[in-house]
Amino acid sequence: MTAPVPQRRPSFTLRDRRVLFLMGLVAFFIGFGGALMAHTLPFARKSLGLSEGNMSTLFAFVRAASLFGLVFALRADSHGRRKPLLLAYLFLPAGNLITAVVPGVAAYVIGQSLTRIGVVAVAGIAIVIVAEELSPPLRAYGLGIYGVFGGLGTGLSLWLLPLADGSTDGYKILFGISVLALAAYPVLNTYLSESRAYVQYSTRITFGHALRAGLGRHFWPLAGISFLVAAFASPAFDFALERLIDDLQWKTSAAQFLITIFSGAGLSGLFIGGRAADNLGRRPTTVVALALGLVGGIAFYTVSSGWLLAPAIFVATFGVSMLSPAFAAHRSELFPTRVRASASGWLTNIAIVGSIFGFVFGGVMIDRYGLSSTVTLLGSGLIVAMFLAFSLPETRGLDLVRGAGQQRATPQTTPPVQEPAPQSPTTPPADPTPSARPASEPPLQ
Repeated sequence: MTAPVPQRRPSFTLRDRRVLFLMGLVAFFIGFGGALMAHTLPFARKSLGLSEGNMSTLFAFVRAASLFGLVFALRADSHGRRKPLLLAYLFLPAGNLITAVVPGVAAYVIGQSLTRIGVVAVAGIAIVIVAEELSPPLRAYGLGIYGVFGGLGTGLSLWLLPLADGSTDGYKILFGISVLALAAYPVLNTYLSESRAYVQYSTRITFGHALRAGLGRHFWPLAGISFLVAAFASPAFDFALERLIDDLQWKTSAAQFLITIFSGAGLSGLFIGGRAADNLGRRPTTVVALALGLVGGIAFYTVSSGWLLAPAIFVATFGVSMLSPAFAAHRSELFPTRVRASASGWLTNIAIVGSIFGFVFGGVMIDRYGLSSTVTLLGSGLIVAMFLAFSLPETRGLDLVRGAGQQRATPQTTPPVQEPAPQSPTTPPADPTPSARPASEPPLQ
């Protein structure tokens, strides 16, 4: 009897490493510049003379403006991923520069709206690029590494937070520093190539048709998860420092230390969540991550002792970090190449609507009932999100580059219609192609 040969653990190829480095640069600067609005909230609120409820409403307006990031996602499906990503990337330094140098509430809203448009557009397209470029056995783990780069940028903005505490407008220094994101643009413009999965098709498939052709059964549960998670997480994350500094009367340095150390430790969930999603599956990892995020998030807003706040921050961050690679891989794998970026953009927009709901809800509730009660009520939606996650098919190990090479060689020709092979009910549909159904609604399979 021969002993079983141990399987070799998959490793990143040179192409995998290259795309992770380039997208890691993007994630770092987006993480740094995109987190500043939340991290400087206590200082900006006082400088602008706004209450907590007013600031929540202002955040809702900024989130609403970021819905325009969908334009870049739609462009990424029709004209390729690279150019929309590079253009959207420039919105971040432009918006933060306005915030840094132009005074007043209006300038703050305009600047941060531009920044959020860039952040939303880049995040959606970057996840698609990483998912399409990475080897399937390491996709979720690679998306976790991508998230780590973003976490490092977010962490750096926390470490530099004392610069905001020096004067009334000290927070603007951090927005000025974020303009250094421009330094990475020449590298990205030179070395970032088009996604190997992208194909320029002669026949355009709208996302509405894709939903009618059967993808709605995947899209709407994902949309529900995106909405409910954002409605809870956006106010919970953005008001974290506000709770420590103003509600619990912590010093800025102490609040910064607590959040930086324990949320930094919680980022280990990006690695663990990525490995779990690749080895155990997307669905179970998502459900466990949602449960951890709910428990940790509500605990942070209900306890007051530092000994309890620290593990609450860790558990909440660990859960959110676990969710990031699992959910990013799942939503990328459930849609074909033709509409993958559009699906990502629409899901991001639905998450934005969820965050707007969370902030508007906060604007009404916080000043009346308090921050803790408001966040706890919003957290109840994550229970529904867990059931929605169970309703989705498992997609672990799915190849996203099936036949792309042949299609790219003759992008303007329509392949002959073939009898489709029987599919497992858990297998997402292949790339949309014309077939024998009525012209008003051609199928995606």
